Amino acid sequence: MSSQPDAPRENGTANELSRREELLAVATKLFAARGYHGTRINDVADVVGLNKATVYHYYASKSLILFDIYRRAADSTVAAVHDDPSWSAREAISHFTRRLLANIANNVEGAAVYFQESPYITEWFTEEQVAYIRAAETAVYEHVRDVIDRGIASGEFYYCDSHVLALGYIGMTLGAYRWLRPTGRRSANEIAVEFASALLRGLIRDPAVREESPLGSAGSAGATTVA
Repeated sequence: MSSQPDAPRENGTANELSRREELLAVATKLFAARGYHGTRINDVADVVGLNKATVYHYYASKSLILFDIYRRAADSTVAAVHDDPSWSAREAISHFTRRLLANIANNVEGAAVYFQESPYITEWFTEEQVAYIRAAETAVYEHVRDVIDRGIASGEFYYCDSHVLALGYIGMTLGAYRWLRPTGRRSANEIAVEFASALLRGLIRDPAVREESPLGSAGSAGATTVA
């Protein structure tokens, strides 16, 4: 996403940037636990050990903190479904799934805030901010749908309703924030392999490919994130 409406300023000294990241991390935890409406700027300030006025130096309003959480999540999700024309459709789905699950594992609380507050963002955000988030969500859906359509057009996948499947895929992957934990018994990469393999075995037309290499060359990618 190229234009970032009303985003907090990213310039400043290394110490200022570090403090802003600390504030964002604390606010994310509090919003996830208490909800946005149930968290005050004073709560964030108390945990970080600052006064409210200092918090406002970094974020002019509580809603800007929430938007920063949303903006980062939206941007990283769009990046996770960036396609490479050299990939087969099944390889693209596999790569998308690994990246999306890694994103969730790296920021479970941020994902929780995103989905918990989603019904209410028109109350907290400006029209421009809402439009930015909705555009990112549409881009994610379109990237997934287009890869499925590409697989159907090439004969790699069985025919299916790509609209419905894309929505289901997004729900399956991004909804993992509800149960995926860093201390879990399976890595995010292992979970992604399970997800992608199950989905692709229902889509791939060639029986040999379906059984032997449903993930294509993406099947050999290593795990870096624990879930």
